[in-house]
Amino acid sequence: MNKFEGILLACDMDGTLLNSDRCISPANLQALDYFAKEGGLFSLATGRAFAAVTDYLQQLPTNAPYSLLNGSLVMDAQHHPLHCAGMPMQSNTLIDAVLARFPQVGCEVFLPEHILVCRMSPETEHHMCVLHLDYTRVLASDLPDPSGWCQINFTGTADEIAQLRTYLTPYSSVFNAVATMPTFCEVTRAGVGKGAALRQIAADCGVPRERVFAVGDGDNDLSMLEYAAVGFMPANTSPELLYHADVCVGDHDHDAIAQVIDYLEKTISA
Repeated sequence: MNKFEGILLACDMDGTLLNSDRCISPANLQALDYFAKEGGLFSLATGRAFAAVTDYLQQLPTNAPYSLLNGSLVMDAQHHPLHCAGMPMQSNTLIDAVLARFPQVGCEVFLPEHILVCRMSPETEHHMCVLHLDYTRVLASDLPDPSGWCQINFTGTADEIAQLRTYLTPYSSVFNAVATMPTFCEVTRAGVGKGAALRQIAADCGVPRERVFAVGDGDNDLSMLEYAAVGFMPANTSPELLYHADVCVGDHDHDAIAQVIDYLEKTISA
């Protein structure tokens, strides 16, 4: 039996797999290739949309389903949509209320294979430009049935988004809101997250929970770190989150994922 047979490793991207230059280090790539060749199942778990990960997928040995948009979309290993969480019917009403209350905030709606922008903000314009994302401008009144959506992303200044997250608190039984950066408020259906997606992926792959491992650095990673048998965090994780780690590895600029795989090789038997 290969060294990592039957082991599933889920990995966040920004601040974890990617370094400060948004690149995957040679040491991380070499370690991941070794992990996959030895039977390990590698799965991304990112808040990014598919169009923002395609260049990386060409480099990575992604041999298991993986999650995008904070767990709201699961793709199979051949890069086709496998599970879409959908959004509640109240989503249109929520967008109308937020856009009326916060007139400078932008709004992006992510479908499995397309992005709709129903209000442009400087932060949304920067998001689309930096990640080279294609999108369609629509009126909020012309948005399609939310059961086919993956996620809403409201964008604005850090102060606007902080106020918006407070405004959304009464909606927590219906919507889940996370912030992967201060200028984003990413909204999914309540109960949706990287942890729920990882649980689904493990079930699809027939991997028991005790053979599931995860690494990430943000609050949107906490649910998958909690689900995993061992949750790893890189040293660049903020101090208020780092205490959630079962194991802390080096920071994202010093081959954090290679250190995770080294830990697994030393401690986990096939």
